[in-house]
Amino acid sequence: MLGIKKAAVQKYEKGTVKNIKYDTLMLLAEIFGTSVEYIVSGGDVLPENMRPAVIEDAVRIPVLANVSAGMGCHADSFADNAVSYETVSADTLTSDGDYVYMRVTGDSMYPVFMEGDLALVRVQSSVDSGSYAVVIIDNDNGVIKKMVYGDDYIELHSINPMYPTRQFTGAAVMRIRVFGLVKECRRKF
Repeated sequence: MLGIKKAAVQKYEKGTVKNIKYDTLMLLAEIFGTSVEYIVSGGDVLPENMRPAVIEDAVRIPVLANVSAGMGCHADSFADNAVSYETVSADTLTSDGDYVYMRVTGDSMYPVFMEGDLALVRVQSSVDSGSYAVVIIDNDNGVIKKMVYGDDYIELHSINPMYPTRQFTGAAVMRIRVFGLVKECRRKF
């Protein structure tokens, strides 16, 4: 019901978790028919200025899988099963698309995308030249790159100069499939 792993629930039950995401607290309050304030305070009511902010028109976006900012991760990890959820304001999204978050691994897109960042991806089959995109190479490796198009080629650019540009020419451009357009990056400390 929470969309989290059983081990996390066990930590909640033992009281060993110090930081629980607000959207998880809201869901727990709904499941148990109580308030977030009751869960957080153990029954005591929080002062008015200490209440968590509630975002009107919030949308829960699934976090699907990792996407590599490096050498690639298997595309079959882009499964339909969410590993968790992130909440965003509805005005962040356009109404005509599906969105997912993907966790960045690797350093080829450093410093724009860093290890552990969440990339908000609008699922679509094409992007404009110069856009950041999640692409699948050979139906196997999923990567986040800047895509550049030419007359008969596609280039996948890294930001980190330690990683060379990958160019696909002629029939090899068919090895590339766009998963979606990267719309934003979330970084947590």
